[in-house]
Amino acid sequence: MRTDVARQLRYWSTATVEPHRAFSFWVDTICAELVELQVKTCRTENFEAWMLQKALGSVSLNFIYTREPQDVWRTREAIGRSREARFDLLYVRSGVFTFDHYGRSFALGPDECVLIDSSEPYFFQSSELATGTSLQMPQKWLRSWMAAPQDNIAKVVTGEAPWGRALLATLGALSPRSVENLALPAEVVSEQVASLLTLALSPATGHTDTHSRKLLAKIKEGLREQAHDETLSPAEVAKRHGISKRYLHALFATTGTTFSKELMNVRLERALRHLGDPQFSTVSISEIAWRCGFTDSSHFARRFHQRYGLSPRAYRRETALPS
Repeated sequence: MRTDVARQLRYWSTATVEPHRAFSFWVDTICAELVELQVKTCRTENFEAWMLQKALGSVSLNFIYTREPQDVWRTREAIGRSREARFDLLYVRSGVFTFDHYGRSFALGPDECVLIDSSEPYFFQSSELATGTSLQMPQKWLRSWMAAPQDNIAKVVTGEAPWGRALLATLGALSPRSVENLALPAEVVSEQVASLLTLALSPATGHTDTHSRKLLAKIKEGLREQAHDETLSPAEVAKRHGISKRYLHALFATTGTTFSKELMNVRLERALRHLGDPQFSTVSISEIAWRCGFTDSSHFARRFHQRYGLSPRAYRRETALPS
């Protein structure tokens, strides 16, 4: 096992042990670090597999690669020895998995995902050369997002389902390289997945969609009115609209964006207008930044340049030139 403490990545590979010990090493690793399972394969000699693990707040993100076909059981005895009840969101990158779980039989192929209940038995077979991502979610944590997760166990999510494409695109974007240095706190990433999973598995109705769109439009209007307030936070906005902070983030996720991104857009667009408006020509750039909700003028300058390709000073100079 190799650990990168700085990035909180943990890695196990059968390449680190003798070929005759590879399969037993793999089973021991899975049982100790992922979930207790019974595993059988027809090729125990020179068995090839690896797993990379990263914590995303309360969620454990696992990338798994196996080169040999396997039969896998989660038994009642193993469940009885478990310390914590979890739901597992399994996303397939390559190969095929055939499951028996919750009284259902189903197949899971590339770019599909399914929610599994680790506190209930299951059996699956994996094809040769299978890769996937498993997100282990404490049941109590997921229940704070979904009213009844158990109603959505063993339901395969595809790109045809409402919000399924957004969820699968997010899971597909999670890779060993992309999570190495996240630009956002790890908890935000796991909450984004949870919000999209909730949307993908929730029955869609016209009334719900219309209500959500109207509420989101109202929230965005409020951001435009309050963007100058540098202390504006998701918790404050959620409270103002009588919703939870989690639901607020879920609403923004429905359009593929986030609260922070939308607030930044509003502030930058307002600054752009002020810098090009002759009425503000005598107002300093740092004062404009402060009026638009930026507490740090250098941070404002960096963000402005990233968005518009010019520094605030250069943009003001260009727009002030006679036509």
